Amino acid sequence: MLIFIFAFFYRLFFLLRETFPPGADIGFHASVINSITQSGNTNFLWDFYQMGGGLQLEFPGYHIFASMIIIMTGIPDYLAQAIIVALFSSLIVLAAFLITRSVWNESAAFIVAFLVAISGYDIGMLLWGGYPNTIALLLIPLTFYMYLQRERFSLTPFLVPTSLLTASIFFTHSLSTAVFLAVTTVTVFIAMIAPKTFGTSRTNLLYWLLPIIIGAFLASPYLASAIPAYLSANTTINALSVINQAILSTRIVTFETFLVFSACLVPYFLFSKKCKGHFLSLPTFLLIVWLFVPLVLTQGYMFGLYIDYNRFMYFLMLPVIIILGVMVDYGSAYFARTIDTINNQMQKNKSWANKWAPKISKTLTRKRIYAIFVFVCLFAIFLDLPIFLTPWQGISDQNYYQIMNNAGYQAIQWSKQNTPANSVFVSDATYGWWLGGFAQRPTISAVSPQFLTVARELNPAQNASLLLDTDYMIDNGYIQVREDGGYIGRHNPQFLADLSGTPFPYAFCQFNNSEITLLSNSAGSMQTTDLTQIPVTSMQIVGEQTNSPTIIVNRENSDFNYSEILKVTSGVAFANMTITIQSINQNVLLDWANYTLNSDGKFLEPGGNTVAMLDTGMNEVGQLFFVQNQPEISCVNTQNPCITQLCYNLQGKSSAEIQVLVEIYPVSKNDIENQSNLNSTLLTNAQNPQKPVASRPITTFNYQATLQEYSVSYIANLDFEVNSKFTNDPAFTLAYFNTQVAIFKVKASG
Repeated sequence: MLIFIFAFFYRLFFLLRETFPPGADIGFHASVINSITQSGNTNFLWDFYQMGGGLQLEFPGYHIFASMIIIMTGIPDYLAQAIIVALFSSLIVLAAFLITRSVWNESAAFIVAFLVAISGYDIGMLLWGGYPNTIALLLIPLTFYMYLQRERFSLTPFLVPTSLLTASIFFTHSLSTAVFLAVTTVTVFIAMIAPKTFGTSRTNLLYWLLPIIIGAFLASPYLASAIPAYLSANTTINALSVINQAILSTRIVTFETFLVFSACLVPYFLFSKKCKGHFLSLPTFLLIVWLFVPLVLTQGYMFGLYIDYNRFMYFLMLPVIIILGVMVDYGSAYFARTIDTINNQMQKNKSWANKWAPKISKTLTRKRIYAIFVFVCLFAIFLDLPIFLTPWQGISDQNYYQIMNNAGYQAIQWSKQNTPANSVFVSDATYGWWLGGFAQRPTISAVSPQFLTVARELNPAQNASLLLDTDYMIDNGYIQVREDGGYIGRHNPQFLADLSGTPFPYAFCQFNNSEITLLSNSAGSMQTTDLTQIPVTSMQIVGEQTNSPTIIVNRENSDFNYSEILKVTSGVAFANMTITIQSINQNVLLDWANYTLNSDGKFLEPGGNTVAMLDTGMNEVGQLFFVQNQPEISCVNTQNPCITQLCYNLQGKSSAEIQVLVEIYPVSKNDIENQSNLNSTLLTNAQNPQKPVASRPITTFNYQATLQEYSVSYIANLDFEVNSKFTNDPAFTLAYFNTQVAIFKVKASG
């Protein structure tokens, strides 16, 4: 009980150290809770808030329980959720103790209980907000404990609690249900082949399956509607290429990790032989399968299963901790016996024993020696093994996941109290979860594809991400262009490479309006004009349904017309950027147009009509081809070879046109290491920059169309560097502002 109490407050410390629990998923759980507690009939598969509202596949067991606690106590939602999950996570300590004591002994069970109390995986799940998963991680070992205690009960006392536990698993978490069923059925199936080998009977094994059948029946009213929804909408079953690529890019469990945890299987067989008399007793075999099944699933991409593979690590952690605790117990007991034996032998030496033996025998008892070894082992494990969480590492992890603070929550409260209930918000991936759940407003969050579970969420999430970042985008599968429009001097435009095997384009280079200057002659005097000083008159994307969509941004002041035209064509690997400058004041003549190109690649010496930048880390080259007008090219700063200056001599004319082709493509390690090979590649591309390539689907983004498509009412922006993108755009007005959040209201069109 002391270890359990310690575990509870240890978890609560990390959850409430900054008042608001860390993690984004707590906001999602709040949205499910608030959807459940609305008046009228409840549809457990419908969320009114997250991703704009719609179908959701979160099993509602935890949320029903949490809603009851919130209603009965009246405490704030976030505080109630933190206390509930800290309690249930701490109860895993007791479940681990019971399992270990039933399989091994009580001393090992105490060691395992302490290790579970400081488990970094259990606490880590709380920090990012995997609350239903935490509940399931308690229910699974409790159910397995009932299985192992089957012979202590008659049939009815066994079936009733075990069936309720399995029904609760079915009703609480989908992935946990799948892992629980897999572990149980694999164990039963293999053990039934030769039950005597495992020291059991087929009848006893069949009793393990009865609670699953009864539990499924108890949960069937929900499962009857949930299973068809999963089959039709879940991203794991109906894998989308974008999501698959994102998972494989970011959520893989390395094969080295797989091998490390696989090594934990060997001690199970050895200790089973030593303690149970044979290598395969039923209790140890259950623990082996419990470790083996999720471990194999971490490599699920090898057989076509696409899911967040790191999630399986949580399921195998308890059997890993159990065998680690057993090894500490056995090793400490062995050394205690050995030292005690040596002590007894030394006492036989009368001359030595008469002086020292009484003191040593009184001080170094076998129990004390055992306790010392256990303490030393636990202390070393606590400090050295990354699967356990020290206070300082816990604070670091909590800071990493901490999203909410007082200013952020005040903006949520303002949104709840001052906006219509049907207002649609757009926000980033983490704050958006909180906003939707606690402000109770439909919110489209810019969630990365690998974290999406419902197919319908992909397009809204991608559009939300673009909406917060830029105004226009064109992507032809080879190169992507983003243009912020004229209201912010940042990406004007930005060029990104489409990398194979990942849905995340790589931002390689960009121009910036605040670093573009026009030098002109007005009545004999020189003047310099920063492009941000020329107001925007219009901006749009045209030809969105064609093979050559184009972004056009027009600017004008009393002296100049300035137009930027960006065209991306299907089946063409480069983007075409055309700049036209026109003097509308007969006294103003154009002298120079200076452009600064910021790149992630290292500036390479120019040759002919081209200049290139090389990024050795990503094995990518960005190459610019100059059509007609040739600029003067220089590296601005040799200490920072990622900045290139392009200076066009406009020769005192009243109009000018600048055309640049931009291409980004991969190069091999051999090309990078062999300069002659790289130069040959650059020269070949320069001679034929407009060579056709295989056509790929072309996609576009238009912020104005997206606002209308999703009926967006407000944008909650936490990146203050892009605030001017909204404040200077007449389509938005600033509705709320504090040190954390700026909320912009979308003006009604027309």
